[in-house]
Amino acid sequence: MDTIRKENAELRAKVWGRKRKKPPEQPGVEPKKRGAPKGHEGWFRAKPEHIDETIQVTLDRCSECGSKDIVRCKEVEEHLQEDIVMPAVKVTLYQRYHYKCRRCQKVVRGKGADELPGSYIGPKAKALATWLKYCIKISDRDLQRLFAKLFNLKIVVGSVFGFKNQMRRACLGVYQEIRQKVKRSRSIHGDETGWRIDGDNAWLWGFVNKFVALCHIDRSRGRKVLQDILGNIYPGILIADFLAVYNKLPARAKQRCLVHLLRELKKILTSVDLEAGVRRYCERLKDLLQRALALREDQRKKRCSRKSFLKRRKALERELQDFTIANPALPTVQRLAKRITRHKDELFTFLHHPSIDPDNNRAERHLRPNVLLRKLTFGNRSESGVLNHNVLMSVLQTAKLHKQDGWEILHRIMTLPSEQRTLKIVTGARAP
Repeated sequence: MDTIRKENAELRAKVWGRKRKKPPEQPGVEPKKRGAPKGHEGWFRAKPEHIDETIQVTLDRCSECGSKDIVRCKEVEEHLQEDIVMPAVKVTLYQRYHYKCRRCQKVVRGKGADELPGSYIGPKAKALATWLKYCIKISDRDLQRLFAKLFNLKIVVGSVFGFKNQMRRACLGVYQEIRQKVKRSRSIHGDETGWRIDGDNAWLWGFVNKFVALCHIDRSRGRKVLQDILGNIYPGILIADFLAVYNKLPARAKQRCLVHLLRELKKILTSVDLEAGVRRYCERLKDLLQRALALREDQRKKRCSRKSFLKRRKALERELQDFTIANPALPTVQRLAKRITRHKDELFTFLHHPSIDPDNNRAERHLRPNVLLRKLTFGNRSESGVLNHNVLMSVLQTAKLHKQDGWEILHRIMTLPSEQRTLKIVTGARAP
C-alpha cells in the first residue's frame, strides 16, 4: 500500500508539479499575510475631503477603575470614521399647468425635472435597480427586499422587469451607436460563451476594444453572427482565439491569442511518457512565443533600436515559417501542429501593430460579468430579456471602460430628451 501511495504521489508531481512547501511556523511569531498578486497596485483608504460632524469624547471618571479623580491631558487623539446614513424616499408632486396655444389651438403642458410622465417610480430608483441588477448581480426578488429595507420603497418583482424594459428603450439609440463603432473600429477583441434562452442552448458574444464594449446573445455560433456584428469584411484587426468561425470572416488582419497556445503547451509538457521529439518541438515553440512577447516588451520600453527590432522580428517570423513536426503521436500535438501551420501569418501580427494585444484577455474579462450574471439568472426567459441584456450590458460596460458611473449614466439617459441620448454621454465625449 505504501508503494502504491508513493508511486501515485510521484505521478501527480509529474502531471501537476510539486506543491511548494510552506515555511515552518515559529512559535510566538504570526505568519506573514499574503500580499496582492504581482502587478496589482496596493490600495489605501484616502482621508475624507470633508467632516460632517465632530464629536468630542470626554470622560468624567476613569474607564479602568471608576475613579472620578482624573485630569485632562494635552494629547487629543483623532479618529476619522465613515458610515452610511439611511436615505429616505422623496415624494414629489408635479402640478402641471395646462396652456392653450392661440396659434395651433392645442392644449399643452410641460414636464418637470426628473419627471417620468405616467410613472409612479422616479428615474433614480429605476436606474439604481438596473445598475444593481447588471453590475452588482442582485436578483429581482432581492432588489424588492433591498428597496424595502434601505429606502422604505415598496415595489413588486414584476416592476423590476418593467424598469429594465423602460431603460432599454431609453438606451436603444446609444446601443445602436455602439454597434456602429464596433463595425468601424480599427481593432476588436471577440469571444463567446454559452448562454440559455428559455432553457434552450444559445451563445453570448462579446466584442470589445479600448473604447466600446458590445454584448450580443444569439442562438447561433456561426459566421452569420460575425457578419451581422462586424460586416461581411471587417476593416480592422480581429483578435480572437482559434475557433474555426473566425477563419471565415475576411479582415484587414488577425491576431490569434498566444495565451491559448501557451496554456496548451503547458498542458502537453506536463504529460506523462512524452516522446523526446514531441517534447523538443513543444519546448522550441514555447521558447519562440516567449521570445516574441519579450521583443514586444523591449519595443514598448524602448530597450532596442528600430533596426534591431526589425532584425529580430524577421528572424522570429522566419523561424515560425519553418516550424514543423513529423508525425506527432499525441492527438493534442497533432491539433497544435495544425493550428501552427494554418495560422502562421496570424500569430505575430502584434509585432507589426504595436497598439494591439498578443492575447484575447480583454474579451475574456469583458465576458466575465456576464458569466457571473449567468450563475444568478441561468440565462434569459424571453426575447425581451435577451434584448434588455444586450442593450444595458453594452451601455454599462462601455461606461466602465471610460470610468463613468453607470448609475449616473442610466439616470441621465432616462431623463434627457431622445435626441440628446448619444454615445458621448456614456463615454464622457472621449469616443474616437
